[in-house]
Amino acid sequence: MNSQELSNFLERVRRGRKITQEDFVDGICSLRQYQRYRRGESEIPYERLDKFADRLGIPYKKLLNLFEDAKNKQSKLVADYYNAVVTNRKSEKKKMKALIDIDIIIDEENVLFYKHASLVDKYYDNKITEEEVIHLNSELINYPDILKHEYITDVEILILSFMLTFITLELRNQLLRRLSELFNNESSIITDGISSSDRINALIIMRLAQAYGLDHDFDNVIKFSDIGIESGKVTKQYYLFEYFYYFKALAHFRLEEYREYEDALFRCYNVLHMEGTQEKIDHFTKLIENDFKIDYHTFIMKYLKKEIM
Repeated sequence: MNSQELSNFLERVRRGRKITQEDFVDGICSLRQYQRYRRGESEIPYERLDKFADRLGIPYKKLLNLFEDAKNKQSKLVADYYNAVVTNRKSEKKKMKALIDIDIIIDEENVLFYKHASLVDKYYDNKITEEEVIHLNSELINYPDILKHEYITDVEILILSFMLTFITLELRNQLLRRLSELFNNESSIITDGISSSDRINALIIMRLAQAYGLDHDFDNVIKFSDIGIESGKVTKQYYLFEYFYYFKALAHFRLEEYREYEDALFRCYNVLHMEGTQEKIDHFTKLIENDFKIDYHTFIMKYLKKEIM
């Protein structure tokens, strides 16, 4: 168990219990040693953890259960904040950010995720430049040296995927190759296995498909769109399916595979109308009608008529 994460959780509960740090550690360890636990410089022995739990008035086993539950809730909150940022839902992202206190985020990976989300938020609000957002995100994950690592976390990969849009063509090709290697060897991707990771995974895959589209590598667009769709079906999370089917339709159209293009465009329509968000329906309808020079509603009517006959 990660002592730094656990001590961050203890600190959160201590604050909630209105206990001063001095009273909390009194007779258990020095304040300096407690700070070492918080910085991850040493492990908390079981005996001291048991005493900390007793000081909080919470049984040891219950404390550990609360710890895991709090980690999962924080992961979801940070992921929801990030999703609100990248989908430009301004009122939602403001509310979610207000609920997050970076000083008591338990999981270090969530700290990284939150810092990245905050940088993207500032960039989209024109508070920092494109050059600054790339530089600061690069510092967060030690890019480009991180590409040499054998194992990379899903949040680190998410940050790398964000950078695909901004870096030079040569660097983008290098990064695309490395990210593709990771997805071909999923054991190299470190994830916590909770539901928010499924959304992170879908967003990464969507960005890979989009980046390959910019390079006119339509086979890889289809490959990664299919990976995103199949992953979503397994986890029963249909996040970003409208993008995957839209990208597939574009790729098949460019490859002159018109039957596959029509099927993908029809499935995109189904996903959009199953969710029923009018703003999103309007956005994709405009995109599709511009890209394919069609009236989307008429296309669907003709497709259904052809399928029935």
